Amino acid sequence: MNRIFPVVPDVPAEADCYRRLVGFLLGFALGLTYTLVSQGINHLLLPGMPLYQPPLGLWGNIGLGALWGGVLGLICAWPYSTAVGIVLATVVSVVVQVTRNLVGIDESMGRLLIVAIVLNLPMAFLIAPAMAALRLATNRLVATRGRHVPVGKRLRGPILLLAIVAILSVFSLYTTKARTLLVRMNEMLQASLVAGSPPEGLRLVENGDFPIGEAYTLEWTETDLDRFIELRPATNYSEHSAVIARFDNGHTLVCLYPNARAVPNCWFRDVPSAVPARPRFSED
Repeated sequence: MNRIFPVVPDVPAEADCYRRLVGFLLGFALGLTYTLVSQGINHLLLPGMPLYQPPLGLWGNIGLGALWGGVLGLICAWPYSTAVGIVLATVVSVVVQVTRNLVGIDESMGRLLIVAIVLNLPMAFLIAPAMAALRLATNRLVATRGRHVPVGKRLRGPILLLAIVAILSVFSLYTTKARTLLVRMNEMLQASLVAGSPPEGLRLVENGDFPIGEAYTLEWTETDLDRFIELRPATNYSEHSAVIARFDNGHTLVCLYPNARAVPNCWFRDVPSAVPARPRFSED
């Protein structure tokens, strides 16, 4: 004879608090998983490499990502209506992401608004399913409250969601080409520290004092390379990429690699931070 477990009716206020708590904790766990894997995977394959990871570095970004995931989970779970929660969390996430992408772009307000509108729609289509999965997983956990449900069955949905997020975050891994160039750049700079002179194996477009003995971080990029047009040869544009070394004394060394085997063209020049100190708008 099976034992019957009584179901305790939910008090609306208590049910709301529990749903919001579950939403925050699940969002926190998802944010932690994503940032931990996406921020840490390159460190695992490039041990000891001083990678540039704005805005707060490895551990700061992990903490910030976990907190932001918790905030989105709380927003998503706050309304009683599932649809309203999904829409609200999607809107907040899209607005924050678009604002973060536009801050520091030196354009007129009108052009920035057009860009924001163009970015909002496709970004909403990407974020809305994630918010829907978060809210549905929250609802299922809340539905098992006060009921005799095995722990494995209760946590099946959240564990599956965490696994999917972990798999997606693996795509933040640098490519083989990026890892190769980061290693080459780091070896050149480390050799300069030992020799006490500018490193061999790079071509300085403009002479200047090399910041020997300064700590630095390295960033690999293959986007918006025309900002370094002085360093780009007129061939093999599709193979170009750059490594940016940011020194603690404020100097920035940009090395443009025509391909993974070529000698880089380098130049000391200012490169804006990924997180500007304040918004910049054109006076036009």
